[in-house]
Amino acid sequence: MIIARTRKDLNKTLQFFSQEPGKLALIPTMGNLHDGHLSLIKLAKLNAKKTITTIFVNPLQFGKNEDYYKYPRTEETDIQKLTKEKCDILFIPKNKNEVFPEYEKLKQIEAGKLGNELCGKIRPGHFNGVLTVVNKIFEIIRPDIAIFGAKDYQQQILIKHMAKNLHPYLSLLKAPIIRSKNGVALSSRNNYLSKTEITLASNLFKCLENSVKSYKKNVLLHEIIDNAKKFLIAKNLDPDYFELRDSKLNIIKDSSFNGKKIFLSSVKINNTRLIDNIEF
Repeated sequence: MIIARTRKDLNKTLQFFSQEPGKLALIPTMGNLHDGHLSLIKLAKLNAKKTITTIFVNPLQFGKNEDYYKYPRTEETDIQKLTKEKCDILFIPKNKNEVFPEYEKLKQIEAGKLGNELCGKIRPGHFNGVLTVVNKIFEIIRPDIAIFGAKDYQQQILIKHMAKNLHPYLSLLKAPIIRSKNGVALSSRNNYLSKTEITLASNLFKCLENSVKSYKKNVLLHEIIDNAKKFLIAKNLDPDYFELRDSKLNIIKDSSFNGKKIFLSSVKINNTRLIDNIEF
């Protein structure tokens, strides 16, 4: 695996790899890699000949009181895992200026109405920061394929909208959620939780599963939502939201919708926020 820490080195590496035939697949991450991230690399290898992972803790997507400075950074372990997965290139910029050369003058991409709903409502400006960095990484690397996990469902929908307008050549793939044995969706922020809190977190997926069962039994949607929130609170999970939307994240208002849909939720355990969803 070739590791590039500057744009100059990255450009040389990409030029070298461009001489080989085959598509290039990108997996953008913030590091602290777990089996969920590694599943993205496995999917990339099924769809492209060359793979590149980026590790960059993006300051633009963290709010004032969020965990930018304490976000887990595990560079040495990440490199070992990527090497084992036979990733071809790792871009791990030495500082933010390697991604944003004129950081102070940077104009962010607006995420629009959807960017202010769900997670965007509780994290103002978050998705503007996500789209800005992903767009910049797309511009720098110009991959044929980019892969994102389904756990961050709202994020990948917004990236899809952005890419359609700014990077129409790019194919986006959505990878399924990887879960631990107790159902908790894998996340770097799970590292903040104690064993007891991880057990509590498993109730979020149980709640999502129960809500799907209730919907299929024609229980009224407002009852499902109310019951879900009561269940979460009873399990010491503080819900930011619990909603049903269609596959494009349009609001569903009743129990008669027959197309593809998704329950999404965000909860807090003490100061740690976790998100999850279930499609059906």
